[in-house]
Amino acid sequence: MLPSKRLLSLTIALLACAVAHASNTWDSSAAEFAKQIAALTGPGTITVVITNRSALSTDDATAIRRAIERELRSSGLVIRAKDANSDVRIALSQNQQGWLWVAEVQEGSELKVAMLPLSVATSIAALNSAPTITLRANLLFAQALPILDVAILGDQRMIVLDPEHIKVYNQVGGSWQQAQTFAIAHTQPFPRDLRGRIVPAPDHLFDAYLPGVVCMAAKNASDLTFSCNDSDDPWPLGSQNAFYNSTRNFFTGVLTPGFGAKLVPFYSVADLKRPNSTAFVFVDTGGTAHLLEGDSRKLIVGARDWGSDIAAVHSECGSGTHILTSAAGWPASDSLRAYEISGHEATPVSAPLTFEGGTITALWTAGDGSSATVVVEKQQENRYEAYSAVVACGR
Repeated sequence: MLPSKRLLSLTIALLACAVAHASNTWDSSAAEFAKQIAALTGPGTITVVITNRSALSTDDATAIRRAIERELRSSGLVIRAKDANSDVRIALSQNQQGWLWVAEVQEGSELKVAMLPLSVATSIAALNSAPTITLRANLLFAQALPILDVAILGDQRMIVLDPEHIKVYNQVGGSWQQAQTFAIAHTQPFPRDLRGRIVPAPDHLFDAYLPGVVCMAAKNASDLTFSCNDSDDPWPLGSQNAFYNSTRNFFTGVLTPGFGAKLVPFYSVADLKRPNSTAFVFVDTGGTAHLLEGDSRKLIVGARDWGSDIAAVHSECGSGTHILTSAAGWPASDSLRAYEISGHEATPVSAPLTFEGGTITALWTAGDGSSATVVVEKQQENRYEAYSAVVACGR
């Protein structure tokens, strides 16, 4: 049955009101922010990149982007895709007081910054549509040497993998105390951008994978024993095993058992559990995210802000499977965010979890599948920190 003209007109009017309300919420803030940016750039051409690092919904972030771009044009600026007088990078972030919009204006070697804190009333209004899933990170371990991966075995033993050692820590009196250190033997030099992975094994405790090397850990009566050998065996990655380029920092694209044709080289992967199958999400060396399901490979819509590191985590929230992704933050703080994928579209379902002053150097799904290990380099503090990140339901 077709709707009447009157009902159709009412529906259109309601939709128009909804769109207008979403836009009007941010109009005055966008106008003020555009005025600040225009004062820094002066007249001319600009490129604009806007990234949502807050708990704002996708609809709100879109409305803000449109409002800011409209106000910038109203200020006399011409927005181009490239080759402009100034490059403007905008981050929609937040702090304990509310929302904070930050713009970096790059003109040659000169960098200028504009900031706009939003009112508490505006922040509360926007929170009505904010995601209801929260990412939480618990600090596991920190040291001055680079950390490649960390694994917790039961409740009493922690394994730390760094470029030259496998270290074993025991839980004593509520704190971790180092019990064993095993040197990693390798005949070929490791690449400069080194990666490593700890993987539980079916017939012994675990394997540690590094470029061109695999170390096996077994348990005797009291301690762990280790043996390392040169090896080009593929690294276990969820439902697949992937061959690693031992002279670089990425996977070659050759999988086993594989999906048929060879993939393009990629940095990271994650299994996406479907009701009747498992899809394969990966980020190639060009930074593009793909979804491989059966014989079909598609680009993931909504993954423009993803970094090169991803991991899958299972929880009781939402669809039950979440893709955690890294993303570069402003000015020097990477963040972690949870996404759900429907079809081949990615939707953010959590606010970004920011690591202040830190760069994410590794992100792996933990052995239990319900958490991810995140390694963060804190350059100013000259140390590396390893966290366990989990998805929690509710804000």
